[in-house]
Amino acid sequence: MPKEQDKEAIIAKALSMLEKGEIKPYRLEEVTHDEGLATEARRRYIERKRNVKLVHVSRSSIDFNDATNRNIENAIGAVQVPVGYAEILVNGTYLSGTTPIFLATTEGKLVAGVNRGVAVLNKSGGVTTRIINTGMTRSVILEFHSIADSVKALEYINSEEGRELIGNAFKESSKRLSLAGIDTFTTGRLLFLRYSANTEAAMGMNMVTIASTNVTKKVIEALAKKGINAVFLSESGNMCADKKPSAINVIKGRGISVVAEAVVKKEVLQEYFNVDAKKIEEVNYAKNYIGSSLAGSLAHNAHIANILAATFIAYGQDVAQIVDGVNAIDDVRALGNDLYISVYIPSLEVGTYGGGTHRETAKELLIASGVYGEGDEKGVTKYGLAELIAAGVLAGELNLLAAEAGQELSSAHASLRK
Repeated sequence: MPKEQDKEAIIAKALSMLEKGEIKPYRLEEVTHDEGLATEARRRYIERKRNVKLVHVSRSSIDFNDATNRNIENAIGAVQVPVGYAEILVNGTYLSGTTPIFLATTEGKLVAGVNRGVAVLNKSGGVTTRIINTGMTRSVILEFHSIADSVKALEYINSEEGRELIGNAFKESSKRLSLAGIDTFTTGRLLFLRYSANTEAAMGMNMVTIASTNVTKKVIEALAKKGINAVFLSESGNMCADKKPSAINVIKGRGISVVAEAVVKKEVLQEYFNVDAKKIEEVNYAKNYIGSSLAGSLAHNAHIANILAATFIAYGQDVAQIVDGVNAIDDVRALGNDLYISVYIPSLEVGTYGGGTHRETAKELLIASGVYGEGDEKGVTKYGLAELIAAGVLAGELNLLAAEAGQELSSAHASLRK
């Protein structure tokens, strides 16, 4: 490790080269031989060029020697997001007991609202959670000379021989992968293959992408032996569907499909919300079904994107994948004077090992919630995290629907510090 004076000399040299245009910012590691020093040099370069001071951006506990090319490129520092928490009682298959859920957000009253929902749910016996389906997906596109060839290819892929080849090829690609299923779609000359794979504790998008490419090449080789010529047109066919609103992810699921539910007694509703079950049911129907349908939305919920974004940031998840997760469905019914509430999230794409979960704060919070996935070969921690997030989502949905039923939403936001 260089001494402080040596570090300054290295940074000064890198900064001089940047300002003279002798090197591109993304190549600074070639000069510094240290990603942390390259990060420092790039930040100072921006400060000089823009005549600003990035004091807070410079402060973090991130090891850029580890983060570079794992989580970030062309780094200049880090941003900070406040983290709050609630302690929620989860009655799940993979997570059981009172567990802290952490939320990183800058939206005032979000954590307070989740906490109020959690208090109601805890007093009602907690949240019951169940995993319905699992499997990370990636679709690819094959192109054929004619529809006759694409149909022959489709028949082979769906045959016992084809499925066996694909299953074995997935296992060869990674010891942490196993094929969960494959769907085939054709529009004529184009054939879309939608692979689904189990990925242990990892969210697994990159793993499945690499495996899908390798597997598809073997499929093409097998087809060629049968006289069917295919062109590997694209490694992603948008039928995955990754980071885009899609009906297929609602219908078939992606990542983890999870349900959370609870029954809240009349007395608890009155104590915390001063509103009855029937009113909350009516608001949910009018807002989440009629309103969402008029808007043409795939999502039939109040605001689960808030809780997904906050937990994804806190736990080091790929935040863009909340696009898939928000297409969730609230089910709210008055059971006499009591309230039944559930949320179904068909595409919750999370992991507890790899990617952003390796970063310092995310790892700490995953450990604090008891769901860090190092060494987890069965995905138990990942499914536990999914159950925890689903429970938090339910708390957020309950609180917002009850607040809207009692016309408290605007007053809550009006009380925020300006």
